[in-house]
Amino acid sequence: MARPPSHKTGRRSQWAQGLRFFLLALLAGGAALLLGLAGTTLRTGWIAPLDWLLPGTAALILVQLLARREDGANRWRCAAWTWALVALPAGAFCLLASGARPWAAVMALAVALGVVALASGLALRLAAPARWLALMALAGAATLAPALTGIWRGADDPRAARPVIGVMTAVPLQGVPLGAVQGVSAAEAIGMRSPLWQELEARFQPRALDALDAASLEGLAAMLLLQPRRLAPAELVALDRWVRGGGRLVALADPLLHWDDARPLGHPARAPLTSLLDPLLTHWGLGLEPAEMGGAEASPERRWLKNGGMIQLFGASRFVAQGGGDCELRDNGLIADCRLGQGFALLIADADWVNDSLWTLNAADPADRTAWTSDAVDVLDGWLRGAPPRLMAEGSWLADHDALLQALRTALGLLLALAVLQWLVAARPTQISPETGGKVDQNRNKSTTEWDFT
Repeated sequence: MARPPSHKTGRRSQWAQGLRFFLLALLAGGAALLLGLAGTTLRTGWIAPLDWLLPGTAALILVQLLARREDGANRWRCAAWTWALVALPAGAFCLLASGARPWAAVMALAVALGVVALASGLALRLAAPARWLALMALAGAATLAPALTGIWRGADDPRAARPVIGVMTAVPLQGVPLGAVQGVSAAEAIGMRSPLWQELEARFQPRALDALDAASLEGLAAMLLLQPRRLAPAELVALDRWVRGGGRLVALADPLLHWDDARPLGHPARAPLTSLLDPLLTHWGLGLEPAEMGGAEASPERRWLKNGGMIQLFGASRFVAQGGGDCELRDNGLIADCRLGQGFALLIADADWVNDSLWTLNAADPADRTAWTSDAVDVLDGWLRGAPPRLMAEGSWLADHDALLQALRTALGLLLALAVLQWLVAARPTQISPETGGKVDQNRNKSTTEWDFT
């Protein structure tokens, strides 16, 4: 007759089972954490917590499938632990690595993974065909959820109106100037548009202006000056009158422009290396400090604005008040907000932040938000409309490289701690002995008991 399993053997079995689940959960949770980084974080610096939904769903399903074969009675406890191992490290990483704390998106990820854990646990109780269909449906929903969120956001855009704006700039944004920079003939350059110009056309009715006077400024909802040529005195007077009469001006004045242009520095069609708006700034009581010359290793600077947006600057400076104007300096002098008569003028001490190399990785499709590396277009849109920018709300931008590494270390440490804790809890006996062993022991006690009827 086979001997019943001893208490020591059962404890050893529990430790072995706990070790198997520890290794499985650690590998699945670590893979889910690292695969989530491959969504947009490492490519663009945008931390979208829903990027962890698909790898987290796969980890939850895989662990529950394997654990079900070993211990079906504890599948709900397994689901809870697996959820913690997948959701908590990912949420901690998103919160610690971000420049702003995306609490709402992290909570949405946690809830979504909780639904997946519950639904996959229920699906595993179904018969074979229905079980696999249900699990495939969960994986499909996790795949489509981030895309559907972006579609919903675009469909809910209240800014369907496209007001007319004027654009005056010396940087190549469209047509022949853009073709000249790219080495295209004038005939072939007709119709060429830079990523920034395409985004402006999608949101406004931009009107390129070669000169400023009362006639060209009439009927404009806003005016964008982007590192323009030197304006004539008559043009400065016309612009000042238009603003004071109720116009809205957004001027990008860069003291050290970094804009790709293969033409020589002295070429008459090149954008000026430094801003030529000093007469206008002085008239409004402002001065533009020179930018610090960057060395060979100079890199873009990520700057978070008070309106919540993040832009990437290059060679930016700051405005200083010189008296006699009604301008408020904010964001450490990067922005000057001026109230002039009945109108407004917003001046920014950098122009490189709207260069496509500093806000998108997909110049062929500038509307692809998954390739954006800053909020430049949304920030500019809000300033031209005189409204708060409608920023992406599904996450936050990465703070910096150091924050990325520190957050990753913390998340991996949390994952390891949770896995060890689960192993210790699972390995601790929760039952005195198996039911079969209890019956054998009871029979053995009966056979060895001496009955005294006297």
